[in-house]
Amino acid sequence: MIGKRRLFAELAILGGLILVLTALGPFGSYATPLGPRLLHWALYLVTGYASFRPVIAAGSALSRQTGMSRLVAIAVACVFGAFPTSILFVFVAAGPAWRSVTAANLAGAYLQTLIVGATVTIVQLLAERGAGPADAAPAPSATPLPDPQPVAAVDAIEEEVAPALLDQLPPHLRGPILCLENEDHYVRVHTAQGSALVLIRMRDAVAQLEGQGARVHRSWWVARRAVAGAVRQDRNWKLRLVDGRDVPVARASVPELRALGWLGDEPPAA
Repeated sequence: MIGKRRLFAELAILGGLILVLTALGPFGSYATPLGPRLLHWALYLVTGYASFRPVIAAGSALSRQTGMSRLVAIAVACVFGAFPTSILFVFVAAGPAWRSVTAANLAGAYLQTLIVGATVTIVQLLAERGAGPADAAPAPSATPLPDPQPVAAVDAIEEEVAPALLDQLPPHLRGPILCLENEDHYVRVHTAQGSALVLIRMRDAVAQLEGQGARVHRSWWVARRAVAGAVRQDRNWKLRLVDGRDVPVARASVPELRALGWLGDEPPAA
């Protein structure tokens, strides 16, 4: 669910943008009387908000899978997300005259939809930053761990904790840290109990855990005792953690991790 504070922030910014676009009248809408112009932009932005809201989640997932910057991945998701929305708008507006729709109509609608969609996405990002990590993370700031292993396997991890970092987590999530995941200005701290976002730079979080693991990817740090094995797909490696999670390994990190014994048949180095 969306935190109430974040939802209020998004709607407040969205309302401001509706007023700004109504006043400016872009895309030739200034010639329309004020009332219909306000209604036009209100409907367009609210519809765009509903259509583009999943873009951030899609971009974040793309960033985790590919290792690209979260902001770049979100921009890519916007580019692709504008296609179905613009096509739908054009043909619904054309109605029975849909056969008269031209490539120029589609291109114009795509550009307008992309601009509106990008605006809506920026609204969400601004609200996310303003709301803080407690509202940016799924309530109650916890994410169930995928394919959990028996509790004993996770509890067997030696609890090498970093109090400064753990103090920023909700009490019910504090415990052995399995890995860190970079998400733009935040770091998602994955523990044996779940995960939560912490407003901290990745390098600062890693510094607090010096000697307890390795930075295996630009977006990932892994605790050495959380590594259960490794999976190779062609030239790419992934570390399999004790909770069943697969973490991507950057190619530049492969020699170091192999030297540590994280990628071979030997158990991870202690």
